[in-house]
Amino acid sequence: MAYQRIPYEDLAKSPLAKLTDIASSALGSEIIEVTDEFFAPASNMINPLPPVHAPGKFVSTGAWMDGWETKRHNQNYDWCIIKLGFAGTIRGFDIDTTYFTGNQAPAASVEGCFCPCGNLAGAKWVEVLPKESLPPTSHNVFVLDKETEKFTHLRVNNYPDGGIARFRAYGNVDPIFPENKDEVLDLAFVGNGGRSVFCTNEHFTPASHLLLPGRGTHMGHGWETKRSRIPGYKDYAIFKLGAKGHLVKAVLDTSHYKGNYPHKIILEATDSQQEVPEETAVWTSLIEPSSVGAHALFYFDLPSTDKAFTHVRFSIVPDGGAKRLRLYGVREGGKLPLLPLANPTFEKFDDEE
Repeated sequence: MAYQRIPYEDLAKSPLAKLTDIASSALGSEIIEVTDEFFAPASNMINPLPPVHAPGKFVSTGAWMDGWETKRHNQNYDWCIIKLGFAGTIRGFDIDTTYFTGNQAPAASVEGCFCPCGNLAGAKWVEVLPKESLPPTSHNVFVLDKETEKFTHLRVNNYPDGGIARFRAYGNVDPIFPENKDEVLDLAFVGNGGRSVFCTNEHFTPASHLLLPGRGTHMGHGWETKRSRIPGYKDYAIFKLGAKGHLVKAVLDTSHYKGNYPHKIILEATDSQQEVPEETAVWTSLIEPSSVGAHALFYFDLPSTDKAFTHVRFSIVPDGGAKRLRLYGVREGGKLPLLPLANPTFEKFDDEE
């Protein structure tokens, strides 16, 4: 697999910029095997938050480090296996050694396999990134020339031992859809292949959070923009659906947004062959400007169910934040359910009505 190493400063304008970190624990990815985690557990490595520096903090095994750190003097090498929350393809990595100033892994490589049954005993591992050096306290970004095949697991090899603060695997979820096209799905959900392809403002947190599993546990788990002082302003994000389909119901979750929820929201949809719809794209209104409130769920029955869409544009007027956006429908070719669709149920927070 051909690849290039790029400066971290170039990540935002690279092909990885709008891809999904499919190794993140926020998507349900987890460490299932590890050779050693004496100083710090491998699960730290897939934490979606940046690493924390805590000089002078010690635990029973030594200095506390926010990453995966193995003990010294390995005569071979250490490795860990990540079970991806959702199967997907990969276009690049960021192997981050931030705050590991002399105890970082000197080098690492990455392998992948497709094993949906979960029995890795006979799995065929494919090298995705060969052994590459890792300088201390640095982001190490690698861009593959093309997307990989679909993987369900990744193996991170740590040569010969040491620490890695964070491991990011940028790619696209490649969903395994049910055979029955009549089944109602959240077509924007990251696990079904939905992804953010454009956003006007992500000052506090990214729009991609709107598509994550669950409801999050605090405001940092949603999308939040900076305050606008411009009359008539609105922020918006464009999401590409996991599959072209007919949308019948939307659910907006503003949990934990108690003083910074949007004044109004707007939802539109279009059918486009482009990753980001062209400027001439025709947008169909699905939710006219509508008021929402604090720390609650808001349900909307959608019109134009006869039309199939590939993208939606979600606008917040004039700014603010929300936790999740769910867009239920059926894939193109499926039979529409009896309408209006019953409101889906979600587990509620203790202080939620």
